[in-house]
Amino acid sequence: MVKGRKIMAKLRNKYRLVLLNDTHFGEVFSISLSPMNLLMLLSTVFITFVIIIYLLISFTPAKRLVPGFSNTNNREAMMELNQRVEDLGRELENKQIKIDALNDMLSDKEKKFDSTSVRPGRN
Repeated sequence: MVKGRKIMAKLRNKYRLVLLNDTHFGEVFSISLSPMNLLMLLSTVFITFVIIIYLLISFTPAKRLVPGFSNTNNREAMMELNQRVEDLGRELENKQIKIDALNDMLSDKEKKFDSTSVRPGRN
């Protein structure tokens, strides 16, 4: 309890910040600060800075640069493109199976084929 009071007393001590002109030693600027006031000032500036950055990102086109913050039109388009890629992959695989089967027939490799597909039948 005593340490807490000592810390609070140190935070409430007043200090004076003075800016002097070197040529005629005149006081240009003077302010009386305590560590508590300085801490409050810095925290207020930091919170204000964070709020301004948040508002700039959320209400301007810069939000598109943040990962996971895209709009629904982009998401739907990406899902459609992904489906098309999967369909093309399956189609390519089926065509490759057919080409392999035709190559096997033309090179006189005898395999029994199922009558409804080009896949080799079961013996």
